[in-house]
Amino acid sequence: MFRRPVLQVLHQFVRHASKTAATLILERSLNHVQLLGRVGQDPVLRQAEGKNPVTIFFLATNEMWRSGESEAYQMGDVSQKTTWHRISVLRPGLRDVAYQYVRKESRIYVEGNIDYGEYMDKNNVRRQGTTIIADNNIFLSDQTKEKE
Repeated sequence: MFRRPVLQVLHQFVRHASKTAATLILERSLNHVQLLGRVGQDPVLRQAEGKNPVTIFFLATNEMWRSGESEAYQMGDVSQKTTWHRISVLRPGLRDVAYQYVRKESRIYVEGNIDYGEYMDKNNVRRQGTTIIADNNIFLSDQTKEKE
């Protein structure tokens, strides 16, 4: 029952691709991100003219490592690097929940995919930006309070 439509789609794809390319390679790909961190500031809800609204917030993740280990205690200096990620929530239900409940310093788990894009800054200079398009958010701390 499910197999026949899939084969029809693949057959159409192969037929279409065979006209343009001598060989066809079907391969799977994956664009999936999992982040666990703290929110840097309250989210904002933006809407460009003629486009759907989007909730945007920034998530900090930390990477820690030891360097210069001491033989006496098997300890060394702890170094830390913080990386900031721009999170965009597009899905209507998730977007509204994120805007309503995500707060600065909330601990959140985010799943989504990476989107590399370009935009024009205030000075009309073309810039590149990386955004995580969130598909799922899990609130892990009690810092999430409803906006009043």
